[in-house]
Amino acid sequence: MNHKERVLKALNREEPDRVPFFYWDVPEFGVKMMEHLGFSNRDQLLEFLDVDFRWVEPLYTGPKLIDAGMKSKKDIWGVGYSRVKKGAFEFWEATHFPLEGINDPGVLKDYPWPTTDLFDFSTLNKQIEKYQDYAIMTAPGYSSPGLFRIIQRILGRESFLDVMMYHPHFFKGLVEKVSEFYIVFIERFFEQTGDKVDFIRIADDFGAHGGLIISQDMWSQYCKPAIESFTALPRKLGVKFYMHSCGAVRKLLPEFVSIGADVLDPIQTRATGMEPAGLKKDFGNYITFCGALDEEMLLRGGTPKQVKQGVKELLDIMAPGGGFILGPSHKLKVETPVENVIAMYEAAREWKY
Repeated sequence: MNHKERVLKALNREEPDRVPFFYWDVPEFGVKMMEHLGFSNRDQLLEFLDVDFRWVEPLYTGPKLIDAGMKSKKDIWGVGYSRVKKGAFEFWEATHFPLEGINDPGVLKDYPWPTTDLFDFSTLNKQIEKYQDYAIMTAPGYSSPGLFRIIQRILGRESFLDVMMYHPHFFKGLVEKVSEFYIVFIERFFEQTGDKVDFIRIADDFGAHGGLIISQDMWSQYCKPAIESFTALPRKLGVKFYMHSCGAVRKLLPEFVSIGADVLDPIQTRATGMEPAGLKKDFGNYITFCGALDEEMLLRGGTPKQVKQGVKELLDIMAPGGGFILGPSHKLKVETPVENVIAMYEAAREWKY
């Protein structure tokens, strides 16, 4: 059984030869782990861990986004990032929000919105050929369409909810601009790939630790229509829909199922209502869960022995009958011990249905 077959069998509520593996990290952790293991590229790392997924994305060919000194950068939406150092670790942190404090819809007309001409979509073909035996997914970042996570960065976290609630015309304009970009992006992406990509990853964060950060009205008015427009073409091609949302999103699970989500990731099990046993019991027949191994307390704060025990306990609950993919409950942070990540996948390979 190859990697693609293993993942698709689990999605079909069948038990494959072993639990499928997913991997997700901040770039700094990936570099740390590759250096620790003596690897020179990410494919070597994923092969070592026996990860079943691979990501593909078009080549960015636009203006340079990172300054020569590697101290600051911006993304295609105009959001600025600074290199931050805390103790022994360095990482990128959003520090400039280009539309912070602005709520005039007229500003949106002249804003430098990105276009798909920034990308070379023809580069997707070689990637797909290379990864044909893996479960292929649109890569996190530009290739994973989102809505609120992008608008939040453009406006700044502090003013996002205020603008959404009290300046609806301006907010609607932002939704339209982001959606317009992604509808064209998806069309150009799948013109190249057709049905050779297994998953389109839609990425937004609708939950905090204690509950949803949006109302049902906001979901219905903005999020649901946007996601349905993003997934319409891929679903016609038979591409699976992989929904990413952090936090306590149990109340939205019926909505995710209703719009056709095949997978929900990353399952932050310490968030309210996200306990594995309850999710498996109530929704395991309708959607596949991915992630769920506690990234904060266990992978960052535990020992390899504790990690292995945690993997066993999680798989005993979630894996029987298929419908589960193992991975961390959030991006692996740079301070995570490499030994704990290795222990996670070792324990999962040892576990049997």
